[in-house]
Amino acid sequence: MILKDIELENFTNYEKEKCFFSENVNIFIGDNAQGKSNLLDSIYYLANINSSRGNKEKDLIKWGRDSFSISAHFLNRIGFNKVEVNFINKKKEVHINSYKIEKKREYIGYLITVMFSPEDLNIIKGDPSLRRKYLDEELIATDIEYFLSILKYRKILEQRNKLLKEAYRRKINDHVMEAWEEQLVKYGTIILQKRINMVNKIKIIANKIHYLISDNKDNLNIEYSTKLDLKFLNKNDIDIFKKKYFKKLVESRNKDIERGYTSIGPHRDDLEIEINNISGKKFASQGQQRTVALCLKMAEIEFIKEIIGEYPLLLLDDVLSELDKKRKNKLLEAIGENIQTFITTTDLNDINDDLLKKGKIINIVEGRII
Repeated sequence: MILKDIELENFTNYEKEKCFFSENVNIFIGDNAQGKSNLLDSIYYLANINSSRGNKEKDLIKWGRDSFSISAHFLNRIGFNKVEVNFINKKKEVHINSYKIEKKREYIGYLITVMFSPEDLNIIKGDPSLRRKYLDEELIATDIEYFLSILKYRKILEQRNKLLKEAYRRKINDHVMEAWEEQLVKYGTIILQKRINMVNKIKIIANKIHYLISDNKDNLNIEYSTKLDLKFLNKNDIDIFKKKYFKKLVESRNKDIERGYTSIGPHRDDLEIEINNISGKKFASQGQQRTVALCLKMAEIEFIKEIIGEYPLLLLDDVLSELDKKRKNKLLEAIGENIQTFITTTDLNDINDDLLKKGKIINIVEGRII
């Protein structure tokens, strides 16, 4: 995938700017709070139709304005494309090649990004939600069935949790609860299958990269962690797995009523990360944590390439300053000729000379692209 250009109007601190990109490396440089990350976020937004920082659309509008727009041209395996997003009168409109996108699923796979931010350096010791987010982001971007399943799962989960809270105060009909639990099992099983398939592929790639970065010393292992018994799912005995999943939900119902939430399922799952058979979460040094984070992101890029047949855009938001020289160099070495990359930095000393020679430097000052 190659992003040719982007045009912003009233987006965050940009009034009206257009920027053309190199097909290799693009370096956004400037002091803090000038708009480097906002420009990077606009690229992420075009790919995912939401902000990388979780901001609502109304919070992305330039102060004093009432709307924003982003448009861009890009190449992918299909051909040359134009995407436009307008947010006006509290409504969002997305057009791809002048065709109005009514539902996000119609846009999935057109433009895909892998983003690496300082938050990702906490992926080992941080909250399990970070590790679930790692899995979800790229599966949502590359797999329509996963996207639809997780949307439905979240709605059903919300309904069951609501019933659990009501059941704490008054009696709820078991049949009503079971109807929601059956749906939770249906979509939860799809989510589990696809996550486990991803983990099985990612862990092989990540271990190879990790072994090289650690100078052939350390082995990395990643396993999917859940309270559900995956034995029958792994054997592809889906019906038996669903029955056992459903039974587990029923058995946990009384305790879930006391807790007020559903304690079992993919929304509570995690990744177990081990370095040389030792828990990374408990014992990894800060350097090891950052190495693993680096390997996971690099593996994510290769996973997407395997799925869709082309590399995604790589977005590096103020990450280089967080990495030591060795890890920084390993990351920069991993950026191949075929991966279009966008980097934010306050200092070009973070970038090696080879990358500077083939890259484009884009200066940003107070929301102006210079």
